[in-house]
Amino acid sequence: MDLTADIQRAWNEGGVKTVVTRSLGKLLRPAFKIGTLVFTECDLRKPLPERRTIPGIITREATVQDAYLFQDQDVFHERLLAGHRCFMGIEQATGRLTNYRWVNTSAAYIPELQRYLTLKPDEVYVYDLNTLPEFRRRGIDSYTRHYTYSHLRDQGYTKLYAYIHGDNRPSLQASRSFLKPIARVRYLQLRGSQPILICKRRAGFPQFGPITRESERSNLEEHATRAPSETESRTNSR
Repeated sequence: MDLTADIQRAWNEGGVKTVVTRSLGKLLRPAFKIGTLVFTECDLRKPLPERRTIPGIITREATVQDAYLFQDQDVFHERLLAGHRCFMGIEQATGRLTNYRWVNTSAAYIPELQRYLTLKPDEVYVYDLNTLPEFRRRGIDSYTRHYTYSHLRDQGYTKLYAYIHGDNRPSLQASRSFLKPIARVRYLQLRGSQPILICKRRAGFPQFGPITRESERSNLEEHATRAPSETESRTNSR
């Protein structure tokens, strides 16, 4: 069942080429891993694309009371406790979760590369974004993305980073209105060793490196000064 779902997902994200590439990757995985990540950037100081209204969808920042909406509530609580923030879209008629994305303002761990992306105080990293299957192809992702980016911009953040797997063509195409590619990283990891990186990046792209307890503490303290209260986050919707 899992294999069938993986094949279907690969087909939807890139057709035959993606199915073949990922199948080969799984065959080789016991010995080594290979892949490509495309890092993207949004300059929040520049105008965002025009917002398209989606009737019946409320967009806001999640609070601890929203844990019941998520499949893995433990992960939800752990991320909030670590200072991460979650922005989501809610179906007004039913109260169901339609879309979400997580935002981190501290050094961001990239699991495929086993590196941290070191961020400046006015930069954020977006990860784990998802539109639930029954709500896809309705423009909800673009709608909630516009809200999230605008909200972060209004709080003083100037740059936003994210990454997409190089073979995920639908996500690469969907992000083009908001994000521009700034780096392409190919990685090769032999079993038991650190990944080898081949990077092609533009000037200004953040550095990869280890994280220290002191840097994590200072980033979390900086986050606390920006984060809205639970009351404010519940009223920030449109």
